Amino acid sequence: MWLFSILALGFLGWFFLYYQKRQSFQRNALFREIEELKKKYEVATQNLRMEEGELETVMSAISDAILAVDKEGRPIFFNTKFEMVFGQGKIPKFLRLREIFEDPQIVSAFEVALREGRNSSSHSFKFSPSNGQVRYFNLSVSPLSRSGLVIYGALGIFHDVTELKTAEQMRIDFVANVSHELRTPLTSIKGYTETLLADFQKDPESLKQESTEEFLEKIARNASRLMNLVGDLLDLSSIESNEAFHKELVLTEDIMSRISRTMEEKFKIKKQVLESMCFHKEVWADPNRLEQVLINLIDNAHKYTPEGGHVSVIWKVEGNEVILTVKDTGVGIPAEYHSRLFERFYRVDKARSRDQGGTGLGLSIVKHIMQKHEGTVSLESAPKKGATFICRFPVN
Repeated sequence: MWLFSILALGFLGWFFLYYQKRQSFQRNALFREIEELKKKYEVATQNLRMEEGELETVMSAISDAILAVDKEGRPIFFNTKFEMVFGQGKIPKFLRLREIFEDPQIVSAFEVALREGRNSSSHSFKFSPSNGQVRYFNLSVSPLSRSGLVIYGALGIFHDVTELKTAEQMRIDFVANVSHELRTPLTSIKGYTETLLADFQKDPESLKQESTEEFLEKIARNASRLMNLVGDLLDLSSIESNEAFHKELVLTEDIMSRISRTMEEKFKIKKQVLESMCFHKEVWADPNRLEQVLINLIDNAHKYTPEGGHVSVIWKVEGNEVILTVKDTGVGIPAEYHSRLFERFYRVDKARSRDQGGTGLGLSIVKHIMQKHEGTVSLESAPKKGATFICRFPVN
């Protein structure tokens, strides 16, 4: 009996040890599985974070503004561009489409995608943020769906077309301005010519020499104005094209001497003084285009400086730039006109400018010539304090 008891106790002891080892083995296996799952989770989490970071980087780098919304019109996500343009840096997630946009076109484009599950787009719309800078966008919206069946949101891409709109408006304005500038002298030429013809047809002998001469002078003056306008238009077109500039070292004293002789008579008539000071002796430039810059700026100064005034042209060097300054003692230009002064056909005083015989293209030509020289032109002026035009050429 006692032998049986000893054997039973031994068996129980063995079984207990076996059970303990088995439990320990299972626990270790479970721990290993948990550890393996933990590692996989950490790797998956890290990969997900990397993908999210990459996606965020890509979304931030995209120049278009992007917005995704859920079925209720609340933002799911948006990129930095969208936040900066439409939220001025901050858009709360709880806002809905109608609270972000007042334009019904935008809301309607998203609603079509959410309701009908099809792509929608709107024509360009205008957006006026609080900073006052009006921008134009084209919007395309696509539905977001799971397995192509259940629609859970919509994605909108806002493409900025402000530059295209601006360029189109500039083209329209340019055509309108050219038409107007051409029409004015053509109308005068046509009117005076028809008058002379009508008088001649009635009685060739009745034409008075004085009136005929006056009419012919006006026809000639307007024809010259047309020639100047067409010449400036061709110049501007040539400069804006890929025409190569032939740069060389130009001696500032030589070019100033030639221009002074050319404009001497004009300055004498208005009893004005044209002074040149060449503190720097040479500049790397296209000599013909440089002469054009100087003539346009000096002639401009001459026109808007009263009788007995003074125009000075100064050449100097500052750092790695050659500076050309054309300064007058004229009427000056108010600050609010400075930013537009180099636009084609822009005039501060349109009536006075036409009386002076300008085409409205001189300063625009100067700006484009300076850009071709990799330089700049700027203005410093105030009413009754004259104007100073500053051209900067790089030293080569």
